[in-house]
Amino acid sequence: MLFLGCDSGSTKIAFAVADDTGHVLVRTEFPAITLFRGGAETYASDMERCVRLVLAQAGIEARQLTSAAFGLTGYGETVTSVAEMRAAVEGALPGVRCFLANDSVAGWSGALKAAPGIHVVSGTGSVAYGEDGHGGAERAGGWSLYYGDEGSCYWIGVQGINAFFRQADGRMPRTLLYDYMMDLFHLSDPLFVCGAFEEMTQGGSADQVAAFQRHVLRLYQLGDPVAKSIYERAAEQLSLLVSSLKSRLHFDEGRPVRVSWSGGLFRAGDCILVPFKQFLQALGCEPTAPAFGPLAGAVGYAARTVLSPDQVNTVMEAVDRAASSAI
Repeated sequence: MLFLGCDSGSTKIAFAVADDTGHVLVRTEFPAITLFRGGAETYASDMERCVRLVLAQAGIEARQLTSAAFGLTGYGETVTSVAEMRAAVEGALPGVRCFLANDSVAGWSGALKAAPGIHVVSGTGSVAYGEDGHGGAERAGGWSLYYGDEGSCYWIGVQGINAFFRQADGRMPRTLLYDYMMDLFHLSDPLFVCGAFEEMTQGGSADQVAAFQRHVLRLYQLGDPVAKSIYERAAEQLSLLVSSLKSRLHFDEGRPVRVSWSGGLFRAGDCILVPFKQFLQALGCEPTAPAFGPLAGAVGYAARTVLSPDQVNTVMEAVDRAASSAI
């Protein structure tokens, strides 16, 4: 049996094909393709091209696949996205049983080995997804960078620059943050920072604003109390996603709900993980380090209807350990 998995995010789209013994035929990635940038026709063409190249490198034809699973950014987030993305995938893999879901589902599947629990993603944006083992599946957050996605790298970047504004005009006592920002932008007048920030982030590019989080992290490392409070508030916001899902799903009583995490923000380390775990424990949840990544999760999601849990874990572990190749 052969299974194809796809993890499609805002910066790249990754694929893997593995068999039921854990042999990985191919693991590779391409620049991101999104429905919202080029429209449905371009998206379908790009998806077909990527799938064709993946199958060629694996040395197989589509009809040899047992099933495939696609974790797709933006899936289910507009009125037409489900139909348009499904048409693109089914056009690329005619006759193959395909499971489509939001990319948050692939993250959950890999991190928690497709077992009941909640998975929180905080990268450029933020979202949480959970399943309870009784057929219940829910999502929280992920509403958009501009109107929500609290606790994300983008949100932290905005909070950092906003704190500078408040320190500059006296609404907040000045801390190390103020001088750091003035030096960072090489400014003599704080009023010039808006233009400098726009230039640094290439006109407010989402990825660039999210990348500004590294400066808030640096301030945290230097001991700035405002930076510390930003990460604590980010952890609280992410814990609210967990609280929402915990209340809407039906987890078994008497056992703590397992909660895992992934995304660029968590690579910042203790500044976010320590307060986040504290909030989780206060909710009666069990912080659980992610087992595998979302690409492995997608392959496992494709395999879980025909393989045992132990077999699925073997396949996901193999995909997670396989090196990516360039096409």
